[in-house]
Amino acid sequence: MESTSMIETKLRTERATRGAYVSDASIFRRVPAAVLEPESVDDIVAAVAYADEQGWDVTVRGGGTSVAGNAIGEGLVIDLSRRFNRILEIDTDSRTARIQPGVICDDLRNALAPYGLTYGPDPSTHSRCTVGGMIANNACGSHSLAWGTAADNLVELTVLRADGSLVTLQRGGTSDSALTAELRGLRDEWIREFRLELGRFPRQVSGYGLHYLLDENGFDTAKAFAGSEGTLGIIVEAVVTCVPVPSHTVLAVLAFTDIFSAAAAAPSTRRRGIATSEGMGGDLLDALRQSQGQDAGTLLPGGAAAGGWLYCEATGDTQEEACTRATELITEFEPDPGCPVVDAVVVEDPREMRELWKIRESAAGLVTRLPDGGEAWPSWEDSSVPPGNLADYLRDLYALLDSHGLRGIPFGHFGEGCVHIRISFDLGTEAGLETFRAFMTDAAAVVARHGGSLSGEHGDGRARSELLPLMYSDRALSAFRRVKEIYDPGTRMNPGLLVDPEPFDRGVRPGPGQRAHEFLPIHSFPDDRGSMVNAVNRCVGVGLCRSQDGAMCPSFQVTGDEVHSTRGRARILSEMFRGEVYPEALSSDDVKESLDLCLSCHACASECPVNVDMSVYKSEFLHQHYQGRRRPRAHYSMGWLPLTSFLLHAVPGAARMVNALLGIGVVGRLVMKIGGLDTSRSMITFADASFQSVRRRQRQSWTGAAGSSGSPGTLRNAGPGRIVLWPDSFTNHMDSGVAQDAYAVLTAMGYEVHVPSGFMCCGLTWHSTGQLTTAKKVIRRTLDRMEPWLDGKTHVVVLEPSCASMLTDEAPRLVPEDPRASALAEQVVTLGDVVSEHHRAWMRDQRLTWPFDEIHGSALAQVHCHERSRRAHGGTTNALRLLGVDESTVETGCCGLAGNWGFEPGHAELSRDLAERELFPRIRELDEDTYVLADGFSCRTQIREGFGDRKNGMHLAQVLRRALTGTATGR
Repeated sequence: MESTSMIETKLRTERATRGAYVSDASIFRRVPAAVLEPESVDDIVAAVAYADEQGWDVTVRGGGTSVAGNAIGEGLVIDLSRRFNRILEIDTDSRTARIQPGVICDDLRNALAPYGLTYGPDPSTHSRCTVGGMIANNACGSHSLAWGTAADNLVELTVLRADGSLVTLQRGGTSDSALTAELRGLRDEWIREFRLELGRFPRQVSGYGLHYLLDENGFDTAKAFAGSEGTLGIIVEAVVTCVPVPSHTVLAVLAFTDIFSAAAAAPSTRRRGIATSEGMGGDLLDALRQSQGQDAGTLLPGGAAAGGWLYCEATGDTQEEACTRATELITEFEPDPGCPVVDAVVVEDPREMRELWKIRESAAGLVTRLPDGGEAWPSWEDSSVPPGNLADYLRDLYALLDSHGLRGIPFGHFGEGCVHIRISFDLGTEAGLETFRAFMTDAAAVVARHGGSLSGEHGDGRARSELLPLMYSDRALSAFRRVKEIYDPGTRMNPGLLVDPEPFDRGVRPGPGQRAHEFLPIHSFPDDRGSMVNAVNRCVGVGLCRSQDGAMCPSFQVTGDEVHSTRGRARILSEMFRGEVYPEALSSDDVKESLDLCLSCHACASECPVNVDMSVYKSEFLHQHYQGRRRPRAHYSMGWLPLTSFLLHAVPGAARMVNALLGIGVVGRLVMKIGGLDTSRSMITFADASFQSVRRRQRQSWTGAAGSSGSPGTLRNAGPGRIVLWPDSFTNHMDSGVAQDAYAVLTAMGYEVHVPSGFMCCGLTWHSTGQLTTAKKVIRRTLDRMEPWLDGKTHVVVLEPSCASMLTDEAPRLVPEDPRASALAEQVVTLGDVVSEHHRAWMRDQRLTWPFDEIHGSALAQVHCHERSRRAHGGTTNALRLLGVDESTVETGCCGLAGNWGFEPGHAELSRDLAERELFPRIRELDEDTYVLADGFSCRTQIREGFGDRKNGMHLAQVLRRALTGTATGR
């Protein structure tokens, strides 16, 4: 066993870690004394002993997705998710799996899939929540109609008690005879309460599940431990049941006039072969479109007439059987003049089913922002009633919201009577907290009146434990106190929950005091009322950034460290504003270091359900942090690179000379060292001449053109019209061949192509290094030069995705007072967009030119992370399809270089690790004829460093140039 002195060396007590762990997905904050990521049971045993010596309480944490505040504490937090997460055994004969508690739900399900099995409980956080945490909260998920709660799927637990002893819990008793006797005595003394007050309906999760100790329930001590929220002991091993994956599934989606009608219909969907009955309110669609764009949710039936939906997944041994069950279900709700069902569809396509489920699974994050941008918070987010009472309960809940002047968007497991809702509490003022307390107390009384439970799957935690007396009798509460005394007589395990609860309005994270160090940001933050604190508060902690799926968050996907998750950084920024953990606030080096591994990829801006944009927050912090302080040299060498490049090309022959000097190894490394760059990276090189200068020498005369620099001139009557080709710093000064190919492609299609002259820059590199005052000046200067083309109709083709993102997203927020920034943002398009649009026009009017041959083949696309965040790759995909090129994409997002980030000292190793997630392995598997498409200069640089001349990344412009009629050369 580890000694307590040895375990001390494994504790993380640095302020960055403690700040990242102050909260979970709840509204509460508790600053821990230390965090441990154990690798063994011995580590956990030693840590509990050490905490006892220090007088610390002990809180166990999985994915930190608890909405009730039961995964935070002021003593020792033991995070099991990073290193204590092995699947120990899968027994297909008994259909069980033996696991460590830190196993992610989806990891277990993926491991079971080859055997045709799955783990039944599946909360919406299944991609990052741990099975141990699910057992501790008795989580359920959308398929609980078919497979029940975590307790229902539990066979055996090995638990560490507060005294350091290990005990096995199972049906019929425990491995400790004394403990078994005490639990039997508990059962016998409170048998009446267990039978009358507990286990009355499936989603009654509040309190302890002591009804499982009844003889008719097998005296199952493991199931009775489920839902204890870490207050009785620490799960160190679990044996869970596995269930067969249905052979076939289809999804019936029913649209109702309102949420109450959907709730009233839900009980009738509880039947054989129907595995889910999930409900959503109409406002959820508005919130989805606020977050994801107006095209989101188009698969939902009902259109504007719908105010609520039910998702009913039908299963069957054959596709026909599943379809029959779904059809029979919706037939019972066939729309007619007197029926509240306005539409219903049966969806068989797996892709469409997945897209529909994404809406429902994103709800927990989506509804933290109301459609008008207002904040909405959990705490009354998990109430549950017998399903037949749901519609009446919802009506009373809405009336209660109205009486307190509050709003919320409901969703949940309607077939089980469980409602999730985030509510527009004003938690930042004392008056708002008074309203919060009054509403919570009244709501508890309402749910009790409907025979319900304060909690349906999240547990009571700090959110609702104080309200348990409104639901349970004094004797039932005495039984809860007694089981706590049996397992944890010193009340060291997660105190303040269930027994002797803390006030539910204590230590509210967005509460008074959070804005002690708020500053006036440079970005306008229009969706957050001009406040960066409000923007940071978007992160409620649902933890999608901790998932290994998608592109968010790259550094976390490699390190697995909470500090390097988007959520962790948001928590640290929140604590910076409060000024308690980081009293130096904006001067804090701890905060700076926590942001250091943010690649500014913008993935969180689109993949986070509430559009947390950590790259913007990082820029704002760096701007403030370095006011009056010396910046890292890389901020000057890389941040000012666009201007340096422009000045270099202003001197004829200078670029060739500089390239020659930098090509001398020792000189190049010295220059990089002086510039504060990582010398293990290859030095960038400059084009012999800028694209702008090439165009000046090779320009064609334009009818009525005013000068040679690319002034707008007069439109010709022939051809599809004029277009502006933006000379971004990367394709203008470093990879000018891409810009020349794009020019050739656009002119071949018949466009009158204008190339603006002079210093043109979007301000990207100044923005990413937090030099926001300079970025604003650069943007304004650029807008002055672009003004002649800002007519609302002339396309501005931007070849570099990061520059396009800067122009469309950041620039309007940096200079919101200048309407030209928004006008330019509206005119920015990609080259793929222009090609796709031109093809549609050519199909309508054959007098136009379609200058491309089909070149066929396949391509692997490294979609630039900024292009991905803007959902702007569709035009490229379509353009490749028109050329006969079959495209697949790298799904993990950022290539790992991320502009200046990958060149900064200390980032090179992680940068390469990020490329090794998917990009480099997939390139290695390609045959030599497959294109590697990478529109981003950073992406092409990363690929060149990794593969040299063996495989080069190509811009779409280069592929299109090869496909021009008469010039197609294949590969």
